[in-house]
Amino acid sequence: METDELIRQRIRARMQDRGLTQAELARQLGIKPPSLAQILSGRRGLVPASLLNVLDALELKLDTFPKEEPRA
Repeated sequence: METDELIRQRIRARMQDRGLTQAELARQLGIKPPSLAQILSGRRGLVPASLLNVLDALELKLDTFPKEEPRA
């Protein structure tokens, strides 16, 4: 599985655990719900600054995600 998709899955799982809707999380992040929906669906890339804001809002640590394997 691609690293970006794994990150998206963990974000969605944390949102569900906390009972947060996309609209609520978007409001916390100061972005529009459609923008968050695009990020979570993969239609919009995981920009580092945005990703860090999402992880911070959900109290997830970046170091809990797998590192990409080195390319040969």
